Amino acid sequence: MVVLRLLDWLEKAPSQARASAIPPLVRSYFQPQQSAPRREAIETALTMLLDDPSIDVRRSFAEAIAIHEAAPRHMIIALSHDLPLVSEVIFRRSPCLIDSELIEAVGSAGARVQVAVASRPWISFAVSQAIADEGDREAVLAMIANEGADLDEITFRTIAARFGEDGDVREALFARDDLPLAVRQSLIASLGAKLNLFLVTRDWMPEKRARNVVRDACDKATVLLAHDADEDDLEALVQHLRASGQLTTSLLIRSMCQGHLRFLEVALSILTGIPSPRVYALLVDGREAALRALFERAGLPERSHAAFIAALEVWRELEYDGAIGDRFRFARRMVERVLTRYQQFAQADVDDLLAMLRRLAAEAAREAARAQMRRARDAAAANADDLSQAA
Repeated sequence: MVVLRLLDWLEKAPSQARASAIPPLVRSYFQPQQSAPRREAIETALTMLLDDPSIDVRRSFAEAIAIHEAAPRHMIIALSHDLPLVSEVIFRRSPCLIDSELIEAVGSAGARVQVAVASRPWISFAVSQAIADEGDREAVLAMIANEGADLDEITFRTIAARFGEDGDVREALFARDDLPLAVRQSLIASLGAKLNLFLVTRDWMPEKRARNVVRDACDKATVLLAHDADEDDLEALVQHLRASGQLTTSLLIRSMCQGHLRFLEVALSILTGIPSPRVYALLVDGREAALRALFERAGLPERSHAAFIAALEVWRELEYDGAIGDRFRFARRMVERVLTRYQQFAQADVDDLLAMLRRLAAEAAREAARAQMRRARDAAAANADDLSQAA
């Protein structure tokens, strides 16, 4: 009798009234003290509402029931297969859906549902990979911004490969602290290639000049990435650079001239197959003949050996006298001393490594000046604050 009266009212009431009646009806259904006959009657009425012709009524139904973990499965399944305006609520909130259902929706539903899945409070690695593989741009952006999304390196790589040229996606990826260094560097390289094409097509620079400028910028960014990397990240970064053809002699010289011995150590270990501790011992204490044999085994051109040896000699001296402190000042001292020493070995003024070292020295001097200016401004601001508080 109760269910008949309820169904009769639902058939005659206007859609707005039906939609307004659903939330209290759903709350009543989930009340622990609800009698079994009345709960059954309410369930029947709610099930009938799955066929309601009004999309507003069905969306109200979805919003009311989506948060309940004990929601009847047939209701959740039916609403998840409704129109996107209805189903997106279920896909965004319902804890009743399993990964296979979420993955199927990502592959078959539209952008609206994909964004809903990407915005769930928690997304497993499998679902995240499905969104990376098949999700549209908005869904991928929603997932990257979702702190509850489990993303691994494969997922990040997939996103970078699909959307690396999209500025918004690239910026969102860079904002994530868990973005692997290898993927971060690949995005930088992709951006560099795009910048190179832009400079050339606009006729702002000759192609070779643009390529050199972009390469130097990418190398600089790569060295900065490697500076604070832990051992696993650093090894993955070097492996990525090697596989992508970016582990160049100029990159290794740049890193060494800034005192990043760890980067050179890991790179030489991977290139030679010699264990990292043994490589480190050679770099720190090895004689020139042993170092040249190491560089030759790594496939580094013979003409670069003198630059590496000069850099290692300077690094040992600066390490010994306690000069390592301010990163920018140290880098400037390092590269200037390397340049001075390498000039003794350079065969002619046309030596390209000599030209590169001169560029690095000029760059290091500018970076040191900028750092000094920042410190001076910070000190002045701090003094001004102290004076204002004293007054």
